[in-house]
Amino acid sequence: MSEDKTLRREGYAPSNLVVGQRGARTRQKIITETLRLFESQGFHATSVDGIAKAAGTSRSTLYQYFESKEQIFVELLEECGSALIRVARRIGPLGPTRLGFDNLHWWLGEWAWTYDKYATMFVQWANVDTPGTTIRPLVTGFVRSYDARIAERLASSGLQGMDPLDAATAMSSLVHRFNYWRHMDFVPPRTGEELLDGLAVSVQLMLFPDTPAEVLTTVVQTSGRKARLTQPLPMFAAGRPAGPVPEWENRLDGLSPRAAVTVRQIIDAGATLFADRGYHGTGVDDLVAQAGLARGTFYKYFDEKLDLLLQLTHECAEEMKLLVQRFALIDPTDDGTGLRAWLTDYLPFHTRYFGVLRAWQEGTSNDPRLLVTARRMSAAMLAAALKVLGRVERSYPLDLEVAATVLGAIFERMPEALHQQDPERTPGQIAELMATIISRGLLNGGTAP
Repeated sequence: MSEDKTLRREGYAPSNLVVGQRGARTRQKIITETLRLFESQGFHATSVDGIAKAAGTSRSTLYQYFESKEQIFVELLEECGSALIRVARRIGPLGPTRLGFDNLHWWLGEWAWTYDKYATMFVQWANVDTPGTTIRPLVTGFVRSYDARIAERLASSGLQGMDPLDAATAMSSLVHRFNYWRHMDFVPPRTGEELLDGLAVSVQLMLFPDTPAEVLTTVVQTSGRKARLTQPLPMFAAGRPAGPVPEWENRLDGLSPRAAVTVRQIIDAGATLFADRGYHGTGVDDLVAQAGLARGTFYKYFDEKLDLLLQLTHECAEEMKLLVQRFALIDPTDDGTGLRAWLTDYLPFHTRYFGVLRAWQEGTSNDPRLLVTARRMSAAMLAAALKVLGRVERSYPLDLEVAATVLGAIFERMPEALHQQDPERTPGQIAELMATIISRGLLNGGTAP
């Protein structure tokens, strides 16, 4: 047992009456200040000492109530997770009918309202939910339980063409990522209701692709249940001016073949560990151990860990350019052949650069080279998505920019979510399922009313 944990005494649980009101107030103050610090500084930059100081108490007193900041985070996470479960319990029957779509529309609105209420925790959840962390097993356990509950509802609603648990995992990962992007202002400049409508149409068709066009038209235009969205929606992040093209220092330029091999070892180690542990959870010692090199070797070629992230950002962007160009050429009427082939090549890219893509979204660094690159790649993907989505002739309303955002959320989050739900699932199976989801939800021409 560590020295810090020996300071924790029995009797400080919230249900213990011996603590009294003063102890309960202290405990609540610690929770409140932790949440405030998570919001202003982020999980990784918040320290136990900072929490204790903000709460007006000592480090030793804080450890009498909580073993770590991770334990405080878990308690807050359980609170917002319970709120999501309560919303899920209230959903009515789903299906390809006006009532079914209206119930889904309402559910997604309540889901968004819950996200806004606990936005700080959901945002930090997205930032710390990386493999290898102590929080990951708890997050995974909740997500699986939540998806199982949704799967039961989908099965009872007559879902066809997809396994209910697969559909539940796909839907929950998509909706959470969409709300995360909405909170971070990575969405088109639309009202909350317009964003909800676009998301609802996409999810409805993903689940029930035979929904008549008149059902989607009537509910989107006349639904009386307004989404309780509270976050402002400024300019679409991907559409903001990205600034001048950044100057890159490619760490491989001018190296001897032997030195280039060494640098490549470090780069590959960074790609692996940033994906497995996250940027913040990876240290230089971890990197050199993974690469099988000495610490001094790392600093011979990189001034700091950020330099390695920038090198990976550059390489990620170069590969992504080619993928985006190929995606823009996909024919949505070819029975999904082109989409499946593209996804087959995209998934290895996503696996390798998962940590880099997550760092772009988290705002890991304010370095202009990282920010400009992330915005340019987002804008390029948006433009390609709009080209493909624009080739579909539809008989129902769908905001193409919102649909493109939904597509981006699928690409960014769904591969990992599907793998977490079933670690034995092969990349080919993930590509097939993602192609089915995209074809049903976004490339669906619909039936004329």
